[in-house]
Parts: sequence; structure tokens; C-alpha cells
Amino acid sequence: MTQAKEGYLRFRLIFYYIIWSIRLGIPPWYYFQINAEWYNKKKGFYSKIDMDAHIPKKWRLEQYYLDKTNLPKTFPVFLKPEWGQNSNGIIKINNKQDFINFDQTNGKIPYILQYAAHEKKEYEIFYIRDACNNSRLSTLNITRSINHADEYYPINGIHNKDTVYQDITQDFCEKELDILQAYIQELPPFRIARIGLMVNSKTDLLSGFFHIIEINLFAPFPIHLLDNSVSKKTKYKFIKDNMKNLVKVSNTTPKKYFNNFVFFKKIIRHYQSKN
Repeated sequence: MTQAKEGYLRFRLIFYYIIWSIRLGIPPWYYFQINAEWYNKKKGFYSKIDMDAHIPKKWRLEQYYLDKTNLPKTFPVFLKPEWGQNSNGIIKINNKQDFINFDQTNGKIPYILQYAAHEKKEYEIFYIRDACNNSRLSTLNITRSINHADEYYPINGIHNKDTVYQDITQDFCEKELDILQAYIQELPPFRIARIGLMVNSKTDLLSGFFHIIEINLFAPFPIHLLDNSVSKKTKYKFIKDNMKNLVKVSNTTPKKYFNNFVFFKKIIRHYQSKN
């Protein structure tokens, strides 16, 4: 059901994006170039290894390319396709024997090994940068990923039936949202992104005590739209308003970074990791 809902909402996102593109006279295909500066043309995808290098050390988890001869120091660890999104292809390795038994049969996919974050709560922060003021955000939403399974270190995502999402943006006052914006400014000036992080509490989040587990740059879905407690009217208003912001920010990407094949390459990589 969650996947079907995500598909319908994504259709509405695309629809309004195209409508605003026409109204504002900005080519809709600029969407695929929004974060072009961080697209690895040599590899043909947005690399998790590249993203890791952009995360400040205080929030960074240890991760590196999978090497079966290099036994992890602690468990669990997570094996991730270097280009995966929405938890596609992620595998949790609980112990030494699982690590030894892992068979990387698909040689087309380079895996990275990421150590687990030991904080208890998973948040997703979605934002769109302001097209007129690079130091501000036009959109900022905070969502809690909640897993109802009796499992340590679950792999949350829209494909996990035990995962539900709770929009908690309203729990943050304007001053607190400004604090989060300041933290986001310590990352590169991505025009749109969804940041997954692990934290123990709201207080720790505002104090900067958390670990970033993922940065999604290519077509990141505003995951708070999957909160069942949010009305359709509110969701549709968000989509209509923020697709206008996204179209505007798409026009700020320097043309020298454009890559005509990013969409097709990303689709290929997506289905490789999904399978």
C-alpha cells in the first residue's frame, strides 16, 4: 500500500512540476540537472562514497568499499550498493559468519560497507533550497521513520511493510528550524536533498549529536507525504506550492555541469540495485 501511495503522490509531484515549468518558462528537463555538480560523470551515478566525503566528520559513519578480506571490527554493518536509493539493495550483516557467507554475485554493483549508527531514532530531513537566497531553504520537513517490527537496526524504507512515517515538522519552532538550517549549511549547497540520520532525541538533534546515514540527491521523495495522519488537502497544497520552488531552483544550476545522460544512467543503476 505504501508503495502504491508513493507512486500516486510522485505522479502528482511530476504533474505540478511540469505545470510550473510551463508557467515559469523553465525547461522541465532541468530537473535532472538540479544537483549536477555532485554527479560523478566517470562512474555514471551519485556515489555514496563521494557523499560521505562531504559529510562533516562529527556526523560521519565509518564506511568504505566492501573488501571480503577486511573483517569489520564490530557488528552489525550494512552493505549498500554505491548508488542505491530508498533502501534498495541494502543488506544487514549481523555477525562474522554472515559476512563470510555474503556472496556478491552481481559484479556490476560496487558495494560499500557502512558501520551501524547506535542512536535509537531515525529521522528524514527533506529540503529545497531557496532559488533567490542560497543561504536559506524554501522548504524544510522533518519526518520520523518508525519500525513496528521487533528488530534491532531495521532497514527502514517504503518497501518495508513495518515502516511508517510521522511528520514531526510541527514539533519544531521557528528558532529550532533555524538551528537545523544552520546544520544543513555545513553540507554542500545541494538544491534539493533528503538526509537520513540517526539520533536519540530531539534535544540531541538540535545540539548536533547525530549521525548521517544517507544523503539522497537524485529525485528524493518528500517522505513526510506518506504520513497517514496528514490530510490529502495538506499534502496536495504542499506539492503544488513546493514544485514551484523546485522549478525555480532548477534554473540555478550552472549549465557547465549539465549531463544529458544522467536520467537514463540513473534508471539503469536503480533497477540493477533493485534486482
